[in-house]
Amino acid sequence: MRWKQHCGWRGEGVEEVVLTGTLARVVLCNGMTREDRQTGSALEEWREVLRPEQVITGSELDAYLVNCLSITRRVLAALWPENESEVQAIVRIAARHEVRIYTFSTGHNWGYGTSMPVEDDCVLLDLSRLNRILQMDGELGLIRLEPGVTQGQLFEFLRENDHDFFVPTTGAGPSGSLLGNALDRGFGITPEEDHFGAVRSVRAVLADGSIYESSLASLGMPMAQSSWKWGIGPYLDGLFAQGNYGIVTAATLALGRRPEHIEVYVFTVDDKGSLPEVACRCRDAVTKLRGIAGGIKFMNQAQLKLTLDTSEVGMGLAPQFAWVGFGVLHCAKAMVKAARTELKKSLAPHLSQLIFLNDRRIQRFKRLAKFARGNLKKKIERQVQQGEDILQIVRGQPRALELRLVYQHVPEPPDGPKDPVKEGVGVIWYAPIIPLKQATIAAMVAAIQTTLRSYGFPEAISLTTVNERCAMGVIPIIYKRPEDRGNAHQCFDTLLQEGKKAGCFPYRLNVSAMATLPEDGPTFWKMARAIKDAVDPDHLLSPGRYGL
Repeated sequence: MRWKQHCGWRGEGVEEVVLTGTLARVVLCNGMTREDRQTGSALEEWREVLRPEQVITGSELDAYLVNCLSITRRVLAALWPENESEVQAIVRIAARHEVRIYTFSTGHNWGYGTSMPVEDDCVLLDLSRLNRILQMDGELGLIRLEPGVTQGQLFEFLRENDHDFFVPTTGAGPSGSLLGNALDRGFGITPEEDHFGAVRSVRAVLADGSIYESSLASLGMPMAQSSWKWGIGPYLDGLFAQGNYGIVTAATLALGRRPEHIEVYVFTVDDKGSLPEVACRCRDAVTKLRGIAGGIKFMNQAQLKLTLDTSEVGMGLAPQFAWVGFGVLHCAKAMVKAARTELKKSLAPHLSQLIFLNDRRIQRFKRLAKFARGNLKKKIERQVQQGEDILQIVRGQPRALELRLVYQHVPEPPDGPKDPVKEGVGVIWYAPIIPLKQATIAAMVAAIQTTLRSYGFPEAISLTTVNERCAMGVIPIIYKRPEDRGNAHQCFDTLLQEGKKAGCFPYRLNVSAMATLPEDGPTFWKMARAIKDAVDPDHLLSPGRYGL
């Protein structure tokens, strides 16, 4: 929608005002937009405080503009700070010139937006060079780090310094940002499944360039703050999770200590309709074994086949099943036998098969492979590798195993790190919050399968428990990029609506779906926007993020 005007805009000649959604873009009489002029002035100042390679414009921006969602945005520039002081300087300059900036950690949130802003006419703030591990308390398992620190980097740090703690791994693989995932409330199946729950303190740059610190840390007691997440007074750190109230430059995470024994129990279910009952049986078993049994991941055969390129888990499990589940035991060796007995008692009558996958079982199959020949030998060796990958993930070693499932329309790189954006992958994740009740699970699984089938996508479904009451769905919409983009986004929109009918909504949204959040109405959103107006009155920080 366009209006031609000549009355001026804050003293400037205005040719027209272009409305895109809720955003007004002012086109000046000289053909430049108001944002272009403001950004040009800001760029002059940014170049004074940053090195040339830290200010990215023109064709060099192209690398930031590709994404697995196949969406486009008008991006004005990108900035690549190396420390908190540079972030402060960038924000203060942006505030002076009313330039909007959109922040991301490493841009490896595949299927949620990568480095794309929610709205047009932003300058990107790439925090990947803020990648220092600032402090480690090996006694309490507390680590303070910057947003550019990756899963792989933390794993190497812990190994090199002989710290026996889990890395909070996710399916994004070794190159994923730890803080980026935590601040979007990601999860995994290592201890501290809820990754934002593991965030004990936050340090952030606010819209005026000032520094926010958690309550006790701001009083000079950072260790007390890191030991007790809630601090004293109102809990404000939560504003920085799925919010845009500031730019997090460091945070302290609580890491889970590795126990004496870790193993995986793997089970299958033959009857498609039995998953809701089995999931609730698993819920009750995990509740009994609290602190010993961790998260459980359920996958239907379609999801497993996309991930492993085969429907055979192996290790003694028959290949015919409707659902497969992976759970974790982490405890002292003396407790293993009792835990296994309880799981067998609680689950075995309701399952098709149940095995325990550990180093001893892996070694047994390795010995078997030595005596096998031809295709059988290759098959056993592949299954051994799959088993080792699963054990490494639950031990906190980042792997790209789950990332394999998105490579359906483009070749998967044989070795080395994966980059789905650069490799042409098209994927959108639908991740609903599913209460662990039989009726809800049944309704959601049926709705997801029906929707995926109607749009011609694989009926691939996985659910991961994040506590004793809730599971998160992880549903990939894998499409040919960019030609099938429209169909993929329509499928996501339908999944969103069908989930709402069942009382389920995603725990996180991709950047193109954030506009679906209510603009007004419930008091929650009014309050969230009132806080935004107070701390960032010009709405310069990550505009539109989660509807704010």
